[in-house]
Amino acid sequence: MQPYFLNFHVKGEIAHTLLLSDPEPRLLVDISAAAATESTAPGFRYPKRVCFTVTDQALIARFRETVAPGDVIEATGTFDQSGYVPHKTGHIDTTFELLDFVRTEAVGKLEHDGRVFQTDTNARPS
Repeated sequence: MQPYFLNFHVKGEIAHTLLLSDPEPRLLVDISAAAATESTAPGFRYPKRVCFTVTDQALIARFRETVAPGDVIEATGTFDQSGYVPHKTGHIDTTFELLDFVRTEAVGKLEHDGRVFQTDTNARPS
């Protein structure tokens, strides 16, 4: 039988967090794969980011105690496109559920599945 999965692994800066209590307690975490810009205007400091949802209460507590916007994390989880989650005046059909994370450093190689990705456009090959 073919193994199927819908998992993600992301490394980036925490751009913003929002703790919601209704309709169920959850933490929304915006993560940017690009470093912050110099802009101080909301939405322009991290122009490209993705929103992840944390629903596990213990993980929410650990997240809020150990990291803050601007910190770099590596996170794993799963995503789903079923049902609709209320958001402002609309609904979101694809959700990324963050299941675990570790605080990490912004420097170093980004590796996945044996491939090394260039993270600094000004870096020279060694």
